[in-house]
Amino acid sequence: MSLDFAAQHLGWPSRDEILTPSGAGPRVFAELAREKLGKALRLRPDVPSVDVGVLVLDSAADATDAPIAIVCEFHTAVSLETLEETHRLAWNFCRAPLLVTLEPHVIQAWSCCEPPSDLGLLQDNTAKVDELQVSTLEISSLSQQAAESLHWVELASGEFFRKHHERFRRERCADGMLLANLVYVRERLKKLGLPYEVSHDLLARLIFIQFLFQRKDSAGNPALNQRVLRRLYDEGRMQRIHSTFAGVLQDYTDAYALFRWLNDRFNGDLFPGKGATEAERETEWQAEMAQVNPDHLRLLAQFVSGEIEMRVGQHCLWPQYSFDAIPLEFISSIYEVFVHKGAGRRRKDGATKPTSTKGVHYTPGHLVDFMLDGVLPWDEPEWDIRVLDPACGSGIFLVKAFQRLVYRWRRTHLGEEPSADVLRRLLERNIVGVDIDADAVRVASFSLYLAMCDEIDPRHYWTVVKFPRLRGTKIKRADFFSEDVSGINTKEDAGQYDIIVGNAPWGTGSVTEPARLWAQTHGWRTAYKDLGPLFLPKAIALLKAQGRVSMLQPAGGLLFNRVGTARQFRAKLFSEFNVTEVVNLSALRFGLFQKAISPACIATVRAGEPCNDPITYICPKSLQTHEDDFRVVIEPMDIHSISRREAASDPLIWTVFTWGGRRDHALIQRLRKLPSVDQLAKQGVLQKRQGIIRGDRSVEAEITNRRFLAAGFPAGTTLYVHADRLPINEDGQIHSKDSTNFDAFRLPQMIVKQAWGVAGQRFRAALVRDEEGRGILCSESYISVHASNGNAGTLESACLTLNSCFAVYYLLLTSGRFASYRPEPNTEDLLAVPIPPSAEGQSHEPHSVEDLDERVRAAFGFHEIEWSLIKDLYDFTLPDFKGDLSSPGRLRTRRVGEANGTDSELLSYGRQFLRVLKAGFGSDKRIRVTVFDDGTAPLPVRLVAVHLDGPEDGVTVEPMTSSNLHRRLRLLNDRLLAM
Repeated sequence: MSLDFAAQHLGWPSRDEILTPSGAGPRVFAELAREKLGKALRLRPDVPSVDVGVLVLDSAADATDAPIAIVCEFHTAVSLETLEETHRLAWNFCRAPLLVTLEPHVIQAWSCCEPPSDLGLLQDNTAKVDELQVSTLEISSLSQQAAESLHWVELASGEFFRKHHERFRRERCADGMLLANLVYVRERLKKLGLPYEVSHDLLARLIFIQFLFQRKDSAGNPALNQRVLRRLYDEGRMQRIHSTFAGVLQDYTDAYALFRWLNDRFNGDLFPGKGATEAERETEWQAEMAQVNPDHLRLLAQFVSGEIEMRVGQHCLWPQYSFDAIPLEFISSIYEVFVHKGAGRRRKDGATKPTSTKGVHYTPGHLVDFMLDGVLPWDEPEWDIRVLDPACGSGIFLVKAFQRLVYRWRRTHLGEEPSADVLRRLLERNIVGVDIDADAVRVASFSLYLAMCDEIDPRHYWTVVKFPRLRGTKIKRADFFSEDVSGINTKEDAGQYDIIVGNAPWGTGSVTEPARLWAQTHGWRTAYKDLGPLFLPKAIALLKAQGRVSMLQPAGGLLFNRVGTARQFRAKLFSEFNVTEVVNLSALRFGLFQKAISPACIATVRAGEPCNDPITYICPKSLQTHEDDFRVVIEPMDIHSISRREAASDPLIWTVFTWGGRRDHALIQRLRKLPSVDQLAKQGVLQKRQGIIRGDRSVEAEITNRRFLAAGFPAGTTLYVHADRLPINEDGQIHSKDSTNFDAFRLPQMIVKQAWGVAGQRFRAALVRDEEGRGILCSESYISVHASNGNAGTLESACLTLNSCFAVYYLLLTSGRFASYRPEPNTEDLLAVPIPPSAEGQSHEPHSVEDLDERVRAAFGFHEIEWSLIKDLYDFTLPDFKGDLSSPGRLRTRRVGEANGTDSELLSYGRQFLRVLKAGFGSDKRIRVTVFDDGTAPLPVRLVAVHLDGPEDGVTVEPMTSSNLHRRLRLLNDRLLAM
């Protein structure tokens, strides 16, 4: 099958769009795929010709334009072995979830998230996901053509990944499985008495040498091979003739002879022997060799040969890895586990000092690309610019920045390849990293050495490549806020960097002593002694005149926290500095950082005084498919403009725009003028307090022999909780910090559950009915509210409101915790929900939740358009955020005949659209909505027509009888996918 045929008949992009996609990022990706896969495939005897490209959803709304598939077009039929080798290479490449292979008459889809088939790990022993046999004859049937095209439409829409979600588990890509293998071997080395820091160096060395054995030059010859090993024997450097790397490791003396030879060739920090004198260098070698014994190297030999005995459920995949195809940034995965335990390592997920290495998070590669696209795009000409990562970890930002600088150098020097000297100077002059952890600095240096090698033809490795010293010079172990470290001194190094980018560590109490002193000196404070936000002002101080900072930050501290210190920091940042963009990653946090606690955001700042331009605020949402592991998708409705005054002073703007828009903001602003439980409590109209906190303080007289609500409202509770259905409290102990004022437990009384209920999708509150007239007690999971004389109606209004869908709407747009990561908003946020005018005597038990919502709607007097905002967020946005693939907004629309007696989504949409139009333009307007039924040949798009001021009124269904209309809709879909 040809790409031209696929484009003509299956709705695919054109050959040019696949082989040379638009956009610098996809174009670089395609070039890299051709380099890594195409060259290896063309060396096979049954592949006379192969074209390698990528499928990209290249739309204005997709900010990353990340490829969703690698495409290999074979112009003749190839063997199964070649196809499996193609899959093995694509699995190692692991930059896209899918491989598509095309041969004459057949197209096949392969998961790049499953290991090569000969490992026997899969039940069907193959990573092939789908296959489509295609005739090259003209497809004459329109319905047949539509059916064939649906294969491509499913892929482009993400439905393909949802349908086969078990076949696209990111952790089974090559980098994730290699990491698991390395962790296992490291633990085995530890049991054999080898310290972690030495095993880290050995494993990094292992990867580097295997890279040399597999990295091929333009003639297909690897840099390190049997001829080189034989020459080392002939020269007397090694005692035996070896044919494999595993064989070398079996011989302790020859293994260290190879290490010493490579050190002489490459220099750098991969090996010992960096002292100033010969004696010092030899002392370093002897110190390592005193710790590494032959058993350690034999274990590594077994690992490299694939013969090691792994634990149950694990497989030694080393022979299946292609280190010339695995992304260099996979080294950053090592950071997740290859750092020491103990104090001083700051986490990037909102916690402080981890008790194990499992708490440390590296930054996903596609998120790094997303950030660099904003400050260091591929297709700009400047290459001689300085980049600093102030918390570099394993160096993923620095590696990817280095690759972009090399790419820019090539664009500026057309027809030239950068020499080893050019690459070495780029590392020495343009790349700077700082991290507090020594192991991170070690991994970052190693990552950059691999990046340098990857840019050079291997035939030059033994003659021109000398690694620069990075550790301690350009990649420094230091606290970024230490003013006695060259390169990061606020005054002496001001104006030194063009780009400062990275992932700042944060967490309550994470401020170090140097950071505290720096903040005190420069007039900055952060809430809860959180270190993360301080990285922004310090980084800005080091920028050149046109420089830019882009840093991952805690969204809670920077955007959502409304306490005094956080508000002061935000006001100062947005009023004194030129913040240009904020990307709120709250909705993506579990996909980006699976073990993260707190949500993150990206803040981008330009050097200089703030301008009058608005700040771009972007809130990407999850696709809930495995595409989330490879790209960040931004829809047009997720992009907002915020004025600098709003950014600095409006405490709700960031939260409202996370899930809503300008109309929601206007509605929230109006509603905030109404009273709330919190406001009325401050005025003395209501009394509130958290429920009883248990402890060792005795107050028996006040709280024993009273009804007690402990763990959930009794079954059947709607608007009222009956005291006689609750147990009697016999525990007279409370916590020493708990209040002894129990006035809020009197009648009239309302009990409010503090957490949002997943099952009911609502918050819960209930009025208390107690025939004894005493009121009830409750646990600390609840809030009790008492109304003074004459204010029972206010309490009833509050109870109705808190149980309604409106309360969910309001809290999702105003509570930073609920809007980003916790189902339990702060108490003050929960009790800040507006209350409509008093409804005393109207709070009878509702017939249904719909009845309750209608009563709240009437009490507030919401207009049709306002209620549509509320219902849309509650019915669709909230389930999409808190739910999964079965949420209503993620399901395809049903045809009228599929609804089984219920409304199809388009009919409901038509009725709602009609109501909103009439509310805006007048109920006397004649408006007709027509839903077209595409019958037996379903299309990937639906058609709804709206007739304004026509002869008829209402919603109708009409069959699509026009083949021309059918064809035009298919064409429209193809054009939408290609935008």
